[in-house]
Amino acid sequence: MAGMLEQNANQATVNSVGAIGSKAITGTSAVTPPTGYYFFAIDFMADSVVTSQIDLTGATNAVLSSLTTIPAKPVYGKWTSITLTSGEAIGYLARL
Repeated sequence: MAGMLEQNANQATVNSVGAIGSKAITGTSAVTPPTGYYFFAIDFMADSVVTSQIDLTGATNAVLSSLTTIPAKPVYGKWTSITLTSGEAIGYLARL
């Protein structure tokens, strides 16, 4: 029962932020969400290094490129572009 409650709470959170999909973030080129969307979470699947990021206008995010390495874990914010030096991630999409 506790597992189901946690799953329902997680789904309610995802629904409340408007999450509607994801996009792989791999390679060393900038990855952007489709027009009309932004990344509200980036789930680093392996230890990763971020070269650069573009924040959604008005958002205040951690400067991921200032970190030597980002461990495999999710990071939350509002981004319109992420570029990796190494690693891989999944960017979760929300509507603007």
